[in-house]
Amino acid sequence: MDNQIFLDFALKTVKKTRSFIQTKIETGFNVSTKKDHSLVTEVDKETEKLIRQEIEKKFPDHGIVGEEFGTKNEKAKFKWFLDPIDGTLSFSNRIPLYGTILALHRENEPIVGVIDHPGLNQSCYALKDRGAFLNGKKITVKDIDSLEDLKKEIIATGDIIQFKLVKEEALYEKLLKEHEFTRTIPDCFGHTLAAQGSVGAMVDFDLSPWDLAATKLIIEEANGKFKLFKKTQLPNGTAKQNVIFGKPKVVDWLCEILG
Repeated sequence: MDNQIFLDFALKTVKKTRSFIQTKIETGFNVSTKKDHSLVTEVDKETEKLIRQEIEKKFPDHGIVGEEFGTKNEKAKFKWFLDPIDGTLSFSNRIPLYGTILALHRENEPIVGVIDHPGLNQSCYALKDRGAFLNGKKITVKDIDSLEDLKKEIIATGDIIQFKLVKEEALYEKLLKEHEFTRTIPDCFGHTLAAQGSVGAMVDFDLSPWDLAATKLIIEEANGKFKLFKKTQLPNGTAKQNVIFGKPKVVDWLCEILG
């Protein structure tokens, strides 16, 4: 089966969820708090249900891993990862940096990745060995020529709380001292900016599998570099991933100074 079929399905599905999310922004929604103190809205849950229904109808044998409703068909060869609203804090405050993440992995290797931004009418996506795209236009990361060019680059990070949760706030402080154009650009919006080369790199810590399910493929298909900086095992047994990705020379420099 041509992988294009899977990408077409993913894009069609997020088009449906984008319409639903945009409607809920206009009509309003309820916000509550999970056991881990993170926010969740009824839109997170309903969006994930919608995506799951589409997958189950089209590909009933595929596995599903979602933030809100867990794992189905865990041993399946093909497995969909989804985060219905990545950036619920932004979403609940009407800040359009949130997005819907949908990715398909075959035997643990990503072959389709989509990051859709309903609030920006943007969709960033990639297909294995076919390239990365933003709203249908191919995107390519242009690396810096030398380390001297680093001075002009923006380094994006997640929120400082993400570094604190994995006991790495010292690295956050070190980055601020080493690079004066370090900016907090939260949620999957920072991932899209790295894929299109708008920032030199993104340093994003305390991430779950669904947060990153599409990013590695998109970055690498755009000729960028994706580096798993380290994994953190939390006291509750949860494994979190701390990653750096973007322009290859910038990623290498970041790994060196933070390593």
